[in-house]
Amino acid sequence: MSTEPELDTAVSVAADEADPRLDSESASDDGAADATESADAGETIVEEEDSEAFPQVTFPEATVRDPEAEAADRERRQSVIGIFERLRVEAEHRTGYDREAVFDGWLYSGGRSTRDRVLAAEQLPDGTWFSAYDSVIVLAAADLDVDHIVPLAEAWESGGHGWSADTWTRFGNDLADPRSLIAVSASTNRSKGARDPQDWWPPEPGYRCQYAADWIAVKARWSLTMDTAEQRSIDAQLESCSGAEFDFSPPVTASVTLAGPSTATEDESSATAEPDAVQEAAEESTDNCHPAYEPCLPNLPGDALNCGDLTAEQKPVRVKEIGVDPYRLDRDRNGLGCTS
Repeated sequence: MSTEPELDTAVSVAADEADPRLDSESASDDGAADATESADAGETIVEEEDSEAFPQVTFPEATVRDPEAEAADRERRQSVIGIFERLRVEAEHRTGYDREAVFDGWLYSGGRSTRDRVLAAEQLPDGTWFSAYDSVIVLAAADLDVDHIVPLAEAWESGGHGWSADTWTRFGNDLADPRSLIAVSASTNRSKGARDPQDWWPPEPGYRCQYAADWIAVKARWSLTMDTAEQRSIDAQLESCSGAEFDFSPPVTASVTLAGPSTATEDESSATAEPDAVQEAAEESTDNCHPAYEPCLPNLPGDALNCGDLTAEQKPVRVKEIGVDPYRLDRDRNGLGCTS
């Protein structure tokens, strides 16, 4: 009998024709699925192409300085430069310096010396000290020197040769301005000697801006001068200090009194000697040897002697005390002169 299958087919066909949404929704779902798969596939391809053609680059974040910090930096540098530019530039006075005569050692007050007070002020909570010149920790006070930022010999050459004994005492023991004296490792301080910034800067580069600022402050405080080479070296250092961390405040000017006429400098007319006079003096007995040098050099006024006047037997010259070099033979201040 074939009537029932034909009836089922007719009912199925009639049902499909009666509700056309079935086919359209099915087709729509299938099409949407296909479209989604195609879109996903397309996006994947695009992303892969983009990643190959345009690799991702991460840019560092821009550094933005605090405007207040920048303003403070400008003000600090302008203050340093303003004082620096007001310092007088003069040739150094390189004769007559005697350390023992100008500096009779540390003063004592209340049972403590100036050195003791500097060490106490700079000691860290753990009992050690930080040597700023070379950025090292020093464990024992015996390994420290208390350095004059502007050495005694440099002060003499820069105007101190006319000071009274009282002014020298106050300069050598200046605790009123903490920039005058500093505790540093003995080895580094002795490498500095009496040299100025023309010839020596702290080996720690990060401290050089502070050192320049302190040097300027001390020179201004005591109304000292600079020579041309020293000024140029400091000026070059200040050029690199924009944005650097260092402290500065204008110094309080110290009272300076001058010595009496008896300690005035020698007559300028005797500051030079003719070559014949040099030769004659060299031939005199050793009783006339200059006390600042070994071997024996003639004791002449001013800076009348130079390396060209010496014999081969007299070279190299040993400067007995670095910084006491009236003839200016030890240019690098290492204790030996006329080495070349």
